[in-house]
Amino acid sequence: RRVALKVLHAAAPTQSERDRFLREGRLAAAVSHPNSVFIFGVEQIGSTQAIVMELVGGGTLKEQIAANGPMQAAQACAVVMQLLDGLQAAHAAGVLHRDIKPSNCFIEDDGQVKLGDFGISRPAQELGRTTTLTLGSFAGTPAYAPPEQLQGSEIDERADIYSIGATFYHLLTGRAPFEQRDMIQLLAAV
Repeated sequence: RRVALKVLHAAAPTQSERDRFLREGRLAAAVSHPNSVFIFGVEQIGSTQAIVMELVGGGTLKEQIAANGPMQAAQACAVVMQLLDGLQAAHAAGVLHRDIKPSNCFIEDDGQVKLGDFGISRPAQELGRTTTLTLGSFAGTPAYAPPEQLQGSEIDERADIYSIGATFYHLLTGRAPFEQRDMIQLLAAV
């Protein structure tokens, strides 16, 4: 079986980094759906931790848009419907993704789209309030995150739905919904 490995590259990862990586693997493995990248397990290979997942051969939506330009509305709608199916499975498993964007959405060679990279996901029941935003320390991608996530407010499944909408915008226009160069301007725009 051909697989993809996501490895923890830190030369000497802290216990916190190892725990976060293991949590990512466990949460992603809880989601089993054709529109979500399948996780086979989390392994220790020598001194390196790795998340073992299905190999999705067609690249990401971001790469596809960069190579081919924006999608036609019907194609973008079909892609978003697949992402929503994968997201619904994640939410049913009690997982909030918190970082949906075109580079975290993968395409099979046959065109099937899969939600992946659950690196900053959280169990819905444990989420409560996000970490207060401080410049340079936000976990996620501000241009695709909802305002309440950027403000450190309590979030729920609606935050992921917002990010799907921002991804939809990117598919249709070829760019992120907000592209200010300065982080403060970007946060204010969102």
